Amino acid sequence: LSQPVHRHPGKHSSGPFVPSQRLQTMSACAIRACPGAVVLRRVAPGRRDSKAGHAVVKPFRAKRATLRRAVVAEEAADDEAEITLSESFDDDDLPFDLDEYKAVVKLLVTFLEPDWVNPWQTKTAQRSTGSGAVIRRDADGGGLILTAAHVIANSTYIQVQLANSPEKVPARVVSVLHEVDLALVAVDEGLDGVDPVPLPQGKAVRLPKLREKVYVLGFPVGGNDLSITEGVVSRVEVQSYSHSHARALAVTVDAAINSGNSGGPVLSQSTGGLVGVAFQGYAGSSVENQGHMVPAPVIDRFLRGIDDDDDAEEQPPPNLPSLGVHLQLLQSPSLRKYLKMKDTDTGVMVTHVEHGSSAEGSLIPGDVLLEVDGVKLANDGSAVFLGQRLAMVAILQARYVGDVVPIRLLREGVEMTINVTLKTLHQLVPRGQYDVRPPFVIVGGLLFQPLSLEYLQSWGGDLKDAPTHLVEQYYDGISGPDKKEVVVLSQVLSDEANIGFTFDSVGLDYVKTVNGAPVADMHRFVAAIKKSIKAGDEFIKLEVTRGNVPNIVVLETSKLKQADETIRDRYQIPLRHSSHFEDVHDSL
Repeated sequence: LSQPVHRHPGKHSSGPFVPSQRLQTMSACAIRACPGAVVLRRVAPGRRDSKAGHAVVKPFRAKRATLRRAVVAEEAADDEAEITLSESFDDDDLPFDLDEYKAVVKLLVTFLEPDWVNPWQTKTAQRSTGSGAVIRRDADGGGLILTAAHVIANSTYIQVQLANSPEKVPARVVSVLHEVDLALVAVDEGLDGVDPVPLPQGKAVRLPKLREKVYVLGFPVGGNDLSITEGVVSRVEVQSYSHSHARALAVTVDAAINSGNSGGPVLSQSTGGLVGVAFQGYAGSSVENQGHMVPAPVIDRFLRGIDDDDDAEEQPPPNLPSLGVHLQLLQSPSLRKYLKMKDTDTGVMVTHVEHGSSAEGSLIPGDVLLEVDGVKLANDGSAVFLGQRLAMVAILQARYVGDVVPIRLLREGVEMTINVTLKTLHQLVPRGQYDVRPPFVIVGGLLFQPLSLEYLQSWGGDLKDAPTHLVEQYYDGISGPDKKEVVVLSQVLSDEANIGFTFDSVGLDYVKTVNGAPVADMHRFVAAIKKSIKAGDEFIKLEVTRGNVPNIVVLETSKLKQADETIRDRYQIPLRHSSHFEDVHDSL
């Protein structure tokens, strides 16, 4: 699978592409101060394991530590810092002088998250902290800092502070790739005397070996003193990134990664060079001292995809490509025989090709993929890549959008090679959205917006209380020419224009047609409304559904403009549409 495929609890997902234990998201930034204790608040937990007796493992982003608990945590952090080195390891083992080490910095971030339920407004601004590593210092004292994407996600203002320094300097985001939780931040001053963290180059860019010793550096629990923990590499595989809900290459280490550590460098014990960036850890009684880092090959790809000579403005990220197919494993001898595979052939079978994907027009259902980019595939979908047996997605994610990749396949018993130009995958229900404002439009008091994971999580991160027909679209919805988004009637703002259409009767339905024309996405929906008004139609007829049973909503066109002005005043809504539709919605 070239992109994560999400399944219902209890449903089977193909082989190595989905871990045996369902991962649950928990944000470590949610440590709040309370009388006598510091507690964890679960932000986005995953689904409970459906089998009794199975432990549920909860990975969390070792994200930004909220500053509101700083008074409670500061003394504890100072005490912990005093014993960390003496209890964990010998200071002489470090490949650098800890007292003089300034390449790891603290990021202080103010961020503003959108409100996905009332999309015309935002939530209250919050402050948080994270860590980063200086990877370039300019002659004027400025430079570049590598950190985790979730540290600066939705940020409005960023400051950088050196260890044991009271000075803070403003910073700006240069590039961010949320899919693999990486970001690059620039400062214009404040890095004088700082030696950047050594980055691996060329053949030195590699995955760490199992049991290789590493050090995790950062500012956990919001402290001002640099903290360092020691660990070894325990696993290298494609894993779920809790920040983006994507699957990508990651490394597990047994060093503790706590709140505020996120974005901090993971350094090699032998060279002192960068081998990873800390980005998430586990929370759960059954798992201790487990953390994850973004490995050096993924970091190297991210940095090579950015114009290193231009850090003046934010740059587009080097997004991950995807093949855009659904695959079936071929571990059944009978199935391989049916597909006319030789005894020496191994691979996986295409069962569906996503609309608009890289594979559309090149691959068809029934094709057996034998090699991708020259790398032989096993019957369980894995391949030996970068010296490790990894899921096929790792091969594709080493490339860039626009690259041409050869695929050797078997089609009806005939072997052939097809070149595929890689694209990003447009998902029917987006997830992992940051630094954006939700699209929406209000028509006749009816609020319409595209379905997204962020909207579904308003019922709780595990989605168990979210509407089942919308959750079904998230897990199993298939996109097509007439279905690129799921347009949801998310609220009914009561008014004379929509009498009889209550939220109980039509709320949370998704729109199938406008005046009989299919609704592929929000832009086509708004265009259909505009067309009906300009044509002077007496009514606008919407076919909506919560599954297989449709309902009809009818609005009188002549009443819409006045009704929407009244509704704006009555419900104190500043805009009746988001900026995405300013050009197409001006007729209302």
